[in-house]
Amino acid sequence: MSAYQSVQDFILDESFFRYAVRQDPSEILKWESYIKQHPEQQELIQHAKQELLAMQDALYLIDAEQNYVRLVPHLDPPFKNIPLKKKWTYYAAAAIVFLCLITSLYVFQYHFNQSQTNAYLTQPAEKKTIKLTDGTLVKLNAASKLEIADGFGKTNRAVKLVGEAYMEVAKNKALPFTVTTQALQVRVLGTTINVRAYANEELTAASLIEGSAEVILKSRSQAPIRLKPKDKVVAPLAEAQPSSKNNTTGIEKKSNYKLETVTQYDAEQRLAETSWADQKLVFVNEPLSSIAKTLERWYNITIEFQNSDISSRKYTAAFDDREELQNVLQSLRSSIPFNYRKIGPRSIRIYLTNP
Repeated sequence: MSAYQSVQDFILDESFFRYAVRQDPSEILKWESYIKQHPEQQELIQHAKQELLAMQDALYLIDAEQNYVRLVPHLDPPFKNIPLKKKWTYYAAAAIVFLCLITSLYVFQYHFNQSQTNAYLTQPAEKKTIKLTDGTLVKLNAASKLEIADGFGKTNRAVKLVGEAYMEVAKNKALPFTVTTQALQVRVLGTTINVRAYANEELTAASLIEGSAEVILKSRSQAPIRLKPKDKVVAPLAEAQPSSKNNTTGIEKKSNYKLETVTQYDAEQRLAETSWADQKLVFVNEPLSSIAKTLERWYNITIEFQNSDISSRKYTAAFDDREELQNVLQSLRSSIPFNYRKIGPRSIRIYLTNP
């Protein structure tokens, strides 16, 4: 084991992390031996250990409270206005029973979340499974809104989406199913498709999994873009305005859209675009700024960056959606290093060096 020269050297060592959090007895013995051999570094090691524990503690409350928030709406009677000193009792209880309730809550949502409504909403850290009146199955991702048009299933099958939705569309040749977002409209007869259109993201995308569909970009006046299975249309939200001609040249403005292929992220050929619907968090060569927006929605937190150099770094990783936030961040930083610190009740800052 080499003698490290800075706090950062220790923090970025995975073996040291397991020692600092008392996770592995063999690592504890190894590092205690190292400290005896290098007493001159004891103060440096203590500082690094405190930094790591601060990172872990910063996210512990967020993870515990997240389990509690997920559980409370399903308790009978619901708990309201619980004093802060009592909340930890419920956090602990939520952490224990939450896994036992996952299956039953999913079934409950699937069968009973079908009441007649003109809109379905999800909050941050919440997902819903909905069955529309025409038989279409919709999985609505966190912080999303699906608006249903009047006369749905009778005179039309039109919905409006802000956020992300995975849809297994029921077949009905007489009434095509249309999904309208800020930047595009998707028209299908019967198919499986994933549409992502968050208002705080630069891009919107429609990924066709099965069947056929056509996409109309609001910034184009040309013919619709026809998709075949595994095709993906990506368009910038900034151009989500009707096409116009340059007054002096008469040249029509073209949309800067891309036609891509969906991303398979493992040997089983599962798709990154629909991984969230299978309770997975998957990032493939994705900037940390984009990853942060997903984490904000999934964990109901706010993430800020010290500078753009950190936010532009790209990562590839996959997690179960029940993974605690601190484990997700720890895994990401093990490939391309960064530090993080709690700066508010549900806010963290990501930085390169000590602020």
